[in-house]
Amino acid sequence: MAGTTRTRKTAAAKAADAGDAPVAETEQPTAEPEGTPATEETPAAAETSPKAPDVAPLEPPAVHEAPAAPAEPGYVSPTEVIPDDLAEIILDDETKEPPADIDAVFAPVTPYGSSLRCTVRLIERTYVGPHRNPIERLLQPKGAHVSESIAARIRERLVAQAETAARNEQ
Repeated sequence: MAGTTRTRKTAAAKAADAGDAPVAETEQPTAEPEGTPATEETPAAAETSPKAPDVAPLEPPAVHEAPAAPAEPGYVSPTEVIPDDLAEIILDDETKEPPADIDAVFAPVTPYGSSLRCTVRLIERTYVGPHRNPIERLLQPKGAHVSESIAARIRERLVAQAETAARNEQ
């Protein structure tokens, strides 16, 4: 193939083609690097054209339904939440000592009823956190009505606490 030169239209030539005025067409040869035929496309021009993807597009992500919300816990009064593993000592809030008479801590509300009334304000001294920081929290307010099972749990803890204190004194 003979070396062909590319031509480029100038602004005057474009205007002439549009029919505005007869202007002489001028051609300007463009400089081609030697050894490269003008009819071949360069590899960079071939890469810029869009090409079909090698694989099919991904499917849209699967939409899973949201997990069900946890059921609302029923109301639990503070007298029913007595963690046995956290409390160290049960104290009378007035004296800051364990109750002297464990049997007098709870008295029946009525002679034949199943509810008991707390006669002293009971607090727990417990130690929480990695450094075992001491805190006090209310266990039973004075005059609180509690069930027999709650009173029995607190009595058991008071008895065990008294036994441990008696062993430590000896």
